[in-house]
Amino acid sequence: MRFLLRLRSVSDTPVRVGIDYRRRFISLLKRILKDEYEKVKARPYTFAVYFGKEARINKDFIEGVGHINFRFSTGDSILAVKFYNGALALKKQGSIHSVGEGKFVVDWIRQEEERDPTGVYKTLSPVVVERMGFTSRTPTERFIIPSEGGFEESLLNTIFRRYREIKGADLKVSKFAFESLRTREEFVKHYGGYVRGFIGKFKILSDSQELLRFIYQYGLGFRTGQGFGYLEVEDGKT
Repeated sequence: MRFLLRLRSVSDTPVRVGIDYRRRFISLLKRILKDEYEKVKARPYTFAVYFGKEARINKDFIEGVGHINFRFSTGDSILAVKFYNGALALKKQGSIHSVGEGKFVVDWIRQEEERDPTGVYKTLSPVVVERMGFTSRTPTERFIIPSEGGFEESLLNTIFRRYREIKGADLKVSKFAFESLRTREEFVKHYGGYVRGFIGKFKILSDSQELLRFIYQYGLGFRTGQGFGYLEVEDGKT
């Protein structure tokens, strides 16, 4: 299930937000999910943040922010209901949540339609994949992108690991291939450091519809619970 939560600034003028902003939305999720947040260690969800077309990046800040679109996706129906009810409670209470230099309230929340996964996706937040057997924790050594050798193996290993953690079972796949349609490398400031990932449009070829649905609902790659790996289903056109 997928939801769009609109946050509105209480200020009459646009505010600015630091580019290392994901921690503030992790904090928001803690407020929405309450005790449930501590129960789910594997983070069976993903989220993406959009500051609006008027916003612009200026060095370490995003300026001109008047509202924020916060998207949340999960395949866990119980967690989805708790997210929806928790967000509604914040709206009714008029609770203020600080993001950067601004203060925001929940304006509205609505459920978004899920599409049948076709295998063609575009990213709404960067996808982060850990390199299998990495020995260095520098972003370029720890994280791998589609243009590097061993990417498919590392990506599939990440999917298998997350599926096992979330579903408690092994995912059966005999065919898997990743095809970049239009992707590029992205470095993201996160908790004071940098994470390396990629954004864009790509295709996953697999005999497993369960795999295609899983990455669509729960996110693709590593750290989905920290605002990475949110996907939208696309058509096959480049």
